Amino acid sequence: MKKFFTFHIITSSVFWTGAPLVIVEILRRGHYLSVLDEKLLPSPKKLLECDALIDMSAITNEKFYRTLEKEYKNRVQLGKKTPLMIDPPGAVIDSFDKNRTHKHFRDLVPQAYTLRGHNNSKVFDHFKDDEYVVIKPKIGWGGKGVERIELAQARDIYREAKGVIVQKYIPFENGVGRIITLNHEGDFEIVASYLRVPHNSWRTGVDMKYTCVPHPVTKDLRQFTQTISMRCGLYLNGIDYIYADGKYFLLEVNAVPAIKEPLETLGIDVPKKLLDHIERNVRVTQ
Repeated sequence: MKKFFTFHIITSSVFWTGAPLVIVEILRRGHYLSVLDEKLLPSPKKLLECDALIDMSAITNEKFYRTLEKEYKNRVQLGKKTPLMIDPPGAVIDSFDKNRTHKHFRDLVPQAYTLRGHNNSKVFDHFKDDEYVVIKPKIGWGGKGVERIELAQARDIYREAKGVIVQKYIPFENGVGRIITLNHEGDFEIVASYLRVPHNSWRTGVDMKYTCVPHPVTKDLRQFTQTISMRCGLYLNGIDYIYADGKYFLLEVNAVPAIKEPLETLGIDVPKKLLDHIERNVRVTQ
């Protein structure tokens, strides 16, 4: 006999593209669902009174996630039922804070430093042999605020900047890779793999035009993305990477990856795969 679960999903107008697909899939399976706007949320205690909490919001408030994380741990200590977290609060913080992402993946990301105002000249000296560098904000998602700029210009414009990240520019060979993964306690699955090929641009992002083409998952690419998925802790993860000079480089991890995009362009039903994965893992945790 099929068991029905209670879902809470936090939504945002920014991400109101993929969320409806997940909502429809949850309801199609007969589960119970509360849809919660990120600006009108109940207490963390109420948020966690469910079988699965899905966060598809644009919240970048660390205090909110730390409070949610604390309440979750309290429930564990008291022996109370805890929901499956999609995604865990600590992993979400690490995904939108690029300094934290770089700390977790120093061996996989392009060379990067944070400008602090007093050390900027020394930082730019690390890139003295490069024509371009990439400038990006510390907090953000979807490529917002990211720019490629000539090193000489960067030295001038950002000579006194603080909290901005400067990163080595590595041109991609075929496009920017996007792999969507699911992972919970070692139950790892790749649900979509494709390249975003930009139209006359050096990058992709929410503000850019590009074409999606399917991309095979080689043994090395699977190992690369599985390592990232395990290390960052996101349940649902959109991994952006580039391949250059025979090596994979991590660009970003995304806690709220585009799931409408692979469905419309490649016919990959990510919501269905997500719910299949959640159902079997909710059963394991109960």
